[in-house]
Amino acid sequence: MTSPQSPIRPWPFGLPLLQAIRRDPLALAQSLHKQHGDIASVKVLSTHIYYLFRPEAARQVLVEHQEDFEKDQRPLDILQSVHGANVITTEGAVWERQRRILTPAFAPKRIEACAKLMAAAADECASQELPQEVGANAIIDVDALTTLITMDVILRALFSYHYQREEAAAVSQAIRSLSKQLMRELFWPVRAVPWLPYPGRAEKERSTALVRDLIRARIEARRQAMSAGAEAGEDILGLMLAARDEQATAPDAGLSDQEILDNCVGLFGAGHDTSATALTWWIGLMAMHPEIAARVRDELRGLPEDRASAVKTIMEARLLNATIKEAMRLYPPSTATFSRRALRDVPIDGQVIAKGALVLIPIWSLHHDPRWFPEPDAFRPERFMPGAPVLPRSAFMPFGIGPHFCLGQQFATVEMALIAARLVRNHDFALDQATALPAPEVNLVLKPRERLKVRFTRLAQDRQTVVPSERAERQSN
Repeated sequence: MTSPQSPIRPWPFGLPLLQAIRRDPLALAQSLHKQHGDIASVKVLSTHIYYLFRPEAARQVLVEHQEDFEKDQRPLDILQSVHGANVITTEGAVWERQRRILTPAFAPKRIEACAKLMAAAADECASQELPQEVGANAIIDVDALTTLITMDVILRALFSYHYQREEAAAVSQAIRSLSKQLMRELFWPVRAVPWLPYPGRAEKERSTALVRDLIRARIEARRQAMSAGAEAGEDILGLMLAARDEQATAPDAGLSDQEILDNCVGLFGAGHDTSATALTWWIGLMAMHPEIAARVRDELRGLPEDRASAVKTIMEARLLNATIKEAMRLYPPSTATFSRRALRDVPIDGQVIAKGALVLIPIWSLHHDPRWFPEPDAFRPERFMPGAPVLPRSAFMPFGIGPHFCLGQQFATVEMALIAARLVRNHDFALDQATALPAPEVNLVLKPRERLKVRFTRLAQDRQTVVPSERAERQSN
């Protein structure tokens, strides 16, 4: 067992390094890996930080030694300032209890029930936002489109609620604003004091109130309906209201009103923004690779369009699901959320991580390591097809691993596949006046730095391809 290397700490106190991480955390991690190998050690103020670049080291932290680490409290506190104390932003006994109560809401039977809502949301949004006449085309802001669809999905799944267009636009803007603000606060040397003025405070308070008021109104409406004799409902809110923790005694057996509100806020934010981001990059990649999109359409053409058996059917679309996985490898929606603080001295990957040190697992770097993914910047869905070389455990983990893996992983997997299938089955995608995708930018999730605009062309039902000459002609119009 060896002692850790001397940490990098540029004068003064490592603060320039903190600013470099904020400017471009992806590039900074890649640079550290190149210069210092699979374990890079840095120091900012009094905090010793380790970057771990091997899948096995990530697994040791998140799975094998997970009891020796905890989520870093500072980012949890910053996230709680918007999302409250929910299953995403808590740790320890509070997290364990909430996770235990909420898990049944994401059981396979619940996902199957939600699949009909997902398909309906995708179909309705496509009919309103995309060309419907065969041969017609339109230039679409992809992130705006995927946000509309996934927001509709999560509102239906959470509350059986269908948003109004103006309402969706306002909430979407609020969430974007909050993501940028929270990202800023994560890199401030000290945490902002809530009752003192600080940059972005007023906008943060307005945006937080807008999102929480929308969700509070849905909860209050359900409470009133239940007071009048209605059932709790079969959506996620209904399951939260009815859920009981078998390991607890009354009155702690159920979620409190505040816990229900906080978890609805957390699931609403995480439940649509990450899926929207993954779908945005997937559409861009399909536009870049029309030959792969055509193969996906051929695959889907051989599968029935039956909402009643949508989950079973969509899981049989192996190439479609492989393209989504490869999109999440290239552009993982969550790139820097896997951080842990050591509770005691812990041996990890041949070195000792000292008590109190912070460990970062850079998902982007793991997903772009040529040791596990040859030609790491190339879009190669065959990496995830049957017969492909077996990946090292934890080399690919867009949803995390271990006890804290994403509670909504299966929900998001089915949601993205259903939406993607309905979009690519009926439309051709082509980049509008661009030859490459925008550069990625970390704002809690990995968004395109500039707007990604794609030309959607409506396809005939019996002809699911557009020949290159037609594509070029439509792009020039």
